[in-house]
Amino acid sequence: MRIRWIVTVLLLLGVAIPATAQVPVDEIVFQIDNIAVRSDYNAATGELMWSQGAIAVLKHASGEQKYRVTIDAMWSNVTDVSSGTRAAASFASGSFDVDFFALTDVSKSTLLASLSGELYPSWTYEEAEQEENPTKLYGAAPIRLTSWNVPGYVWAEPLGTMGGLTATTSNLGGVLGNIDDYAADWWSTNTIVSILADESGIPEPMTIALLGLGAIGLLRKRS
Repeated sequence: MRIRWIVTVLLLLGVAIPATAQVPVDEIVFQIDNIAVRSDYNAATGELMWSQGAIAVLKHASGEQKYRVTIDAMWSNVTDVSSGTRAAASFASGSFDVDFFALTDVSKSTLLASLSGELYPSWTYEEAEQEENPTKLYGAAPIRLTSWNVPGYVWAEPLGTMGGLTATTSNLGGVLGNIDDYAADWWSTNTIVSILADESGIPEPMTIALLGLGAIGLLRKRS
């Protein structure tokens, strides 16, 4: 009763009562401040794994928020569509989980938040060497978030709706170089991953377009 009386007085005095803020986030970028996501490709199983810690930035209209994170992602069911010496592949399955920690929590001892997602049904994750720079791989896919538990923030779109993901990988094989196809193992310690709430924000890579992997172009027509 006392609390209700206090609230009534505040309202009469025109004092605003703060509500729990839920800031809409429309993009998350992993790999900031030179702390990168690691990529490992296993040719025998046809699986591409992203792992290791990174710094993530949640981007929103009023600014950004940084976290230390761990990411666990797997792309599988690969089709090698390399052409000549240009590597390219299509992954028909994929999912990812991310755990968030305070930027100062180097040991990652206190979990603050988490999210998970997966490849959007009937789509594929496409990855190919950049034509203008064969030492880099560019990947893109329509995805959807399946869970979001980040206090103070909400995903800008409803969970389960189509979003986008892009990835740029360099330092292939552990040294600055390039790969010819997806018939052999490779790894990298430098992958920049972005998750986008709006799937139309996925850039259309020239390499993928030239190789005829038209998922991204078709996606834009659907948007």
